[in-house]
Amino acid sequence: MSVKEPAARELTAPLRLFVVARRDPELYGYLRARFADDGGISVVLDRRVEPRRRRALPAAAERRRADRADRRMRPEIDEQLRATSLAIVGTPSAAETPTEARRWIETMQRGVAAIGEALDDRDRLERDTRATQQENDRLRTHMDQAWKELAEIDSAIARAIAVVNELRSRLRREPVRDPDPHP
Repeated sequence: MSVKEPAARELTAPLRLFVVARRDPELYGYLRARFADDGGISVVLDRRVEPRRRRALPAAAERRRADRADRRMRPEIDEQLRATSLAIVGTPSAAETPTEARRWIETMQRGVAAIGEALDDRDRLERDTRATQQENDRLRTHMDQAWKELAEIDSAIARAIAVVNELRSRLRREPVRDPDPHP
């Protein structure tokens, strides 16, 4: 390894590292594609799933640098990943300024909230529609019953009119008799 290689590596090292939560592969894919040509930004999935050492026995000699463990333990990054699925690591000014990725996440979160509200509205409207349809069916049943009753009443009135007409015609044909001939 030559003396110039580490310096060259430092120049190509990203100024900002976007760490994306494992639960959000769509965001990871989007950011990878969006910043593929930007050498100052590197996009990675969060690899900090669980503690690396599982055995109770102490490790032989720790060969890694002491600050490497501290680098992996950053509660502010954990909080950012939990809240927005994205943590931006880099120079303080890069992490503090709103970035396109953060704006994209916020827009997506607003979109997801709007979709959730729209789905809730849709579910409410479906319930209201079902209730209205049931009420319409109930009213149609009552209306059908009322039409049947009206037809029966109409038929009864027609029969009564026929009887009245029959009685009237009989009364016109027959002379009226006086019940008491002797006054």
